[in-house]
Amino acid sequence: MKFLLTFSILFFTTLFFGQKNKIEEPAMFFDKNLLSLNSMEYIDPNEIQSINVVKKDTTINGVLYRGQINITSKNPRKYDFISLEQIKSKFTKIKSNDAIYMVNRAFITDNIETFKLDRNYILKVEVTNSEEFYNLKESNTKFDIINILGKTKENLENKNTILLRGHEAIGVK
Repeated sequence: MKFLLTFSILFFTTLFFGQKNKIEEPAMFFDKNLLSLNSMEYIDPNEIQSINVVKKDTTINGVLYRGQINITSKNPRKYDFISLEQIKSKFTKIKSNDAIYMVNRAFITDNIETFKLDRNYILKVEVTNSEEFYNLKESNTKFDIINILGKTKENLENKNTILLRGHEAIGVK
């Protein structure tokens, strides 16, 4: 009896905790362009004219999305979305496929295939090779880190800042 009770408790707890509760995201359309949810972080909310929510499941490129969110901007011709691969090919000289992407010093970990940025949002693209890191110099794994700096207030201020360095005091005799 003890064995049967122990076995049934283990069986039910395995079933209960072993299930994955996966939450699917809705398909996000911005001016009829499919974007990932984390791409919306880089769009100015003041530029949004309307939002329409469709509660019907949609399959796009073999991926099931739970509903749709259609966002229309005030000026649809203002946005020119490009993918991370297009940014890599147009703004860098990287030929390898191994790359880690960052936007404003934050890593992009989800939805890399559908992540897109507005071409007009890009201020600068910085590339760092893994060989530049002390701990990775002798590693066989080679990759590039692509940091895309956007036109945020902080980045624009840093770009326009001029640092003066020297050993002499200016204007002091």
